[in-house]
Amino acid sequence: MSGGFRADREALGQAGRKAHEHAERVERHSRNLDSRTRGKVLGRGKLGQVVQKAVRPVIDSMIGDMSKAMAGAHRSIGRGLEITKKNLDEAESAVHKSLMSNGTSLGKHGVKLAPGQSVPGKKGLRALYQRRVDERIGELERQGHGVGRHLKVTDQQLKDRLGRPIEETVNVPQKPKLNDRGFPVKQPPKQVIRWAKDEDGFIRSNEKIDPLHGPDAHQRLSPPQLYYDKEKRDRHGNPMNHTCDRYSTAFKDKESFMYAERYAHDRIPAGPPYEVKFSPSDVWGPGGHQGKFRGYYIDPDNPMSGKKINYREVNFKGAEIIAVYRPDGKGGFNLHTMFPQPSTRHNRTRHQGLL
Repeated sequence: MSGGFRADREALGQAGRKAHEHAERVERHSRNLDSRTRGKVLGRGKLGQVVQKAVRPVIDSMIGDMSKAMAGAHRSIGRGLEITKKNLDEAESAVHKSLMSNGTSLGKHGVKLAPGQSVPGKKGLRALYQRRVDERIGELERQGHGVGRHLKVTDQQLKDRLGRPIEETVNVPQKPKLNDRGFPVKQPPKQVIRWAKDEDGFIRSNEKIDPLHGPDAHQRLSPPQLYYDKEKRDRHGNPMNHTCDRYSTAFKDKESFMYAERYAHDRIPAGPPYEVKFSPSDVWGPGGHQGKFRGYYIDPDNPMSGKKINYREVNFKGAEIIAVYRPDGKGGFNLHTMFPQPSTRHNRTRHQGLL
């Protein structure tokens, strides 16, 4: 009935028939033995007559009882095997009928069974499993923006979310010059244009595009709407610019996202903030699991080549996963967002220094 244990019903039938044959053989032998011994003189003389009268009935009874017991045991075994075979036949027939029914989940999800097949094959099971994953991801997508910004995004959307590097003008102190009498004269600072960076040496940027606008945002929207956050408004109801950290990251596949969320959901704190931080190894066991994520950041050493932005792929060694929940008003929680958070230590260049 399955790809693991499978009962051989034909063998059960053969064993049952053999048990009945054994029962018949025992009964036949007992009849022959009884006919040969019955009436046979057990002794002569007065003592023989006493023995004949006293032992004869006992022997006859023993032969009859033993033969009946042995034959009965074999017939019981035979009936048991027959019943087992019958039950297995009926059970498999019921399972097969149930799975083939259009009212079952298999029928609803388009998993078809071949003639004589009692369970779906690997392809059918994989299709059903993937359908369940898609359904769960759809539920999470309706709860917040975790799926929209950190799963269902293209690589280009991840890059667009980082925006464009910002240039800034800074005053650079100049070395004093000496006057005619050899005394230093303070010089005004020199203005230099350079790339704006944060406290860790990563590029600061603007014109960030929210992935929730969709992959065709460039065709549908124009500045400044293109750079507005699709969800956030200020207290006056005006749209706000989209924000993004120094990294733009996402999960590589739906299955990874689903299992990470399941782990986080079981560990939501009792009070706010409803935020869960955990490592990939907490979900999937020992290992780096870097292949489950993808992401980019703007190259701190060479942000632009002409008008082209230069990116680096994120190194997810030592990364964490952060899941943020919000009460749903019904005693439960909705997933507001969830994303892989890289370790800055493993994404700094030698020009930025080391932590």
